[in-house]
Amino acid sequence: MTNTQQTHSGRVAIITGAAGGLGSHFAPTLAAAGCDIAIADIAPADDVVAAVEALGRKAYSEICDLSDAQQVLNFANNVLAKFGRCDILVNNAAYMPLISLQALTIEQFRKFEAINVEAPLLLAQALSPGMIENAYGRIVQITSSTVGSPMPGFLSYVTSKMAGIGLVRALAAELSNQGIMVNGLSPGLTKTAESEKNLPAELFEAVKNKQIIKRTEVPEDLCNALLYLTSEQCNFVTGQNINCDGGHLF
Repeated sequence: MTNTQQTHSGRVAIITGAAGGLGSHFAPTLAAAGCDIAIADIAPADDVVAAVEALGRKAYSEICDLSDAQQVLNFANNVLAKFGRCDILVNNAAYMPLISLQALTIEQFRKFEAINVEAPLLLAQALSPGMIENAYGRIVQITSSTVGSPMPGFLSYVTSKMAGIGLVRALAAELSNQGIMVNGLSPGLTKTAESEKNLPAELFEAVKNKQIIKRTEVPEDLCNALLYLTSEQCNFVTGQNINCDGGHLF
């Protein structure tokens, strides 16, 4: 977690997929900056809720299948009922099993789109009216460096992440003249407890060697970028996809 001042005091932030991975770092980072936090995830987020509350902020979590449109809308309504507002939306959840072209079914492809693109769209529809009323909102779509270097098995994931970048630009055109900044944040290969467990050390080394900055990315790198993109100071940056990857040279 990054040390911060109370730069986001009084804000309410939704973070999807924050029970683990990068989202579990984003939640306490925004809480330390002054946000109350709401989490939607298919898995329980009890540990992250406890971390947020230990920082003196309110936390709410809900088991939510983001591929189910009604569950997504129910979650948004529940957050608004509990907190009365949402100022920051971080679309962090991602569906990313590796499936080859020939093995892929249309039902599997649609699940990628449902979680990675449709859920962020539904949340933006549900939450942006309140942001417009308050003349303040920040939406951050977590995208992916894989769109620049797709590999076999990533067809559906890369396609959905490219659609997410398109969604960022389209939402910015719809919303940014009403005080809502919309941007993408693209991580490189980041060392988390999960990625370190599931990926070979050789992969981290290979990616590091392709970066201008010769060290492995850690969650704090992304947390610092997220703090800016969700802050009041981010008031003239919108419709962008920010690569936070150490200068990865594809």
